[in-house]
Amino acid sequence: MLNIGLLGLGHVGQGVLRILLENADLIKERVGQALCVKSIGVRSPEKYQNLNLGGATLTTDIDSMLLDPELHIIVEVMGGEEPAYTYICKALKQGKYVVTANKEVVAKHKKTFFELAKTQQVDIYFEAAVAGGIPIIRSLKVGYAANKIQSLTGILNGTTNYILSKIEEEEKEFNEVLQTAQNLGLAEADPSMDITGLDAAYKLVILAAVAFKADIQLNDLDYEGIESIGLKDIQYAKELGYRIKLLALSKRYDDNRMSFGVYPTMIPEQHLLASVREELNAVYIVGNAVGDSLITGKGAGGSPTGSAIVSDIMDIAFDSTKKLSRRNLETNCQAVQILDSQELESQFYMRLIIADHPRVLEKLTGILGHYDVSIAKLIQKESHNSVAELVIVTYEVKEKNMQQAIHTLKKAPEVHRFLTYIRVKDLV
Repeated sequence: MLNIGLLGLGHVGQGVLRILLENADLIKERVGQALCVKSIGVRSPEKYQNLNLGGATLTTDIDSMLLDPELHIIVEVMGGEEPAYTYICKALKQGKYVVTANKEVVAKHKKTFFELAKTQQVDIYFEAAVAGGIPIIRSLKVGYAANKIQSLTGILNGTTNYILSKIEEEEKEFNEVLQTAQNLGLAEADPSMDITGLDAAYKLVILAAVAFKADIQLNDLDYEGIESIGLKDIQYAKELGYRIKLLALSKRYDDNRMSFGVYPTMIPEQHLLASVREELNAVYIVGNAVGDSLITGKGAGGSPTGSAIVSDIMDIAFDSTKKLSRRNLETNCQAVQILDSQELESQFYMRLIIADHPRVLEKLTGILGHYDVSIAKLIQKESHNSVAELVIVTYEVKEKNMQQAIHTLKKAPEVHRFLTYIRVKDLV
């Protein structure tokens, strides 16, 4: 029997416990031994007295849990950087395997964890930290192991994908759809981590280590959120043949430099990622042997995340009677050359409110031309009260040129309001 210590009994923790209890016979048959939750560390044991704990003991003494020689695996589902970081380090130092769903702590401290695990001849698993129920970590480590990954593009946040989908489907504005998502429990009361792109950025840092063996941190990439995306942007994108998604973008270039970023992005309606709707997540991978590949599924929730955690526990159980398998440890992460984000090229979509007077377009195109920005498409709707709404799609241009042009446009007297800009990618 493998004994498990569970740190946290919230939504995800209860999902883990439920799966281990309900599928106990199936799991035992598959791995050849029983998996038992022996101890559960919580702040307030009285909150959980009515739950079926399957014989597990509730405790507030986490340090004693981590020192318990009868516990083989520690499962951390507390969230946040501390005290999770301290507990994971203590568990690894005690020679215990660790399974975590904590994207923030893995993104920030993965190298420390990998080194501790290697020293103690154990392992740390984090399938549930990225894209919930999608087995993307294991797929990259095993299924795509024969490939040099050329690019990885992901919809890694279900909340923002739900919001963007519902803005389009129900023709409602951002704030109204966000409120609905919160009422349904698909968005947190404080949704800032999701809608600013920070959640997806943490996940991209983790995927960079697994897909590219790249040792990067959050400050090595740029990220933007969806706060400025409105119904009109969604409608204009559709009119132009695109859909807007919050994408985590990573790419390897011929000179072996790499780029990483999270942005709202317009992609062609026919692209596989464009069809990923509501709270689903998806990862689109291009490998030098496998070619293009898409994995999609539920990215959050107690059961999908719990499923990923239990699969990691079972993976440990498979190896528990054998010599340590090194396939899960990223011990060779190297510093990589990050391509300056200002040198990246993209098309851009812009929406502006402008003065409806003669020669205004000439003035605006002159500003764009000054920064070597060329116009691919232009839409001007009917004017009201001497102002008009203008949509511009550019040809590919360097980020630095576009940002300089945007800065100048915002100050131009002919521009009443600069509403938004979105990168446009064909993803080919």
